[in-house]
Amino acid sequence: MLTKPARARGTVVKDVVLGSWARTGLAAAIIVLILGGVLALAATGQLADLRYVNIPLVHPWPPAGYYQNPFNPTDRGDIVNASEAAKVRNDLVADGQVELQADRAADGSLLAGADTGNRLTKLRAALEQNRAAGVSEDFTNQLTSVRVGKLADPNDASVTWCVEEVGTSRITLTSLTNGQVIRQYTIRFDDKFWMVLVSGRYLITDAAVQTETVS
Repeated sequence: MLTKPARARGTVVKDVVLGSWARTGLAAAIIVLILGGVLALAATGQLADLRYVNIPLVHPWPPAGYYQNPFNPTDRGDIVNASEAAKVRNDLVADGQVELQADRAADGSLLAGADTGNRLTKLRAALEQNRAAGVSEDFTNQLTSVRVGKLADPNDASVTWCVEEVGTSRITLTSLTNGQVIRQYTIRFDDKFWMVLVSGRYLITDAAVQTETVS
């Protein structure tokens, strides 16, 4: 037995049809908006930016295992391999420990295996000057920020891995003759280190050092 008169049932069918057309129209409007946006990007030369749109689960950007190059934040296509960046950072820490030992001993021969290129030449010259003056340096560093990414070495564009360290350092000058402390002072630094891979380890090949004495 029919529970509703034919007119009522006809109204339901009509509503379903009208609802279907409404949904179709809405979908068409959305498609038109999307196409309009694509055409607008194409007209302004920004269509390539769609490659870098971050849509979780569908098109994450940067992709897993990468992050935006901190030295080039405006180019969304410039990304850095997080795993390799971690190796660069860890190798710099190890290289830095070797440099600290060389500074304490005022002995440039200890730098082998940690430094190369311009960095090795400059550090050895500085340590020779310290030894001639009869002093050694000890650095106690406090880092406030570290950035690892790609930035061309101003002295060799083929070297691009760079680590920037910002912080303060307490420097102690000690006499090589009697071990007495000659002077202590604190500096603020903003240093960049360029790293090159040599036999599976990243060595410091160049550096840009900016310091300011604060006390």
